Amino acid sequence: MPIPEAKTFHVQGMHCQHCKKVIESMVGKLSGVESVNADLKSGTVEVRYNVEQVDSEAIEGAISGAGYDISK
Repeated sequence: MPIPEAKTFHVQGMHCQHCKKVIESMVGKLSGVESVNADLKSGTVEVRYNVEQVDSEAIEGAISGAGYDISK
């Protein structure tokens, strides 16, 4: 049985719809990601994913790889 998890990442540098689409596309390509929602107003990206297939480090890597910084 898959183990779902939801995590919110605080992302710096998202300013427009293009930023939102890029992040959602990059994270959404990861195997095990069920949903991605980038919120420009709050500067957050909420991700639901299967922890047996992908971990938060891989998601952070996809966000960073798209050119955005994650606040810790």
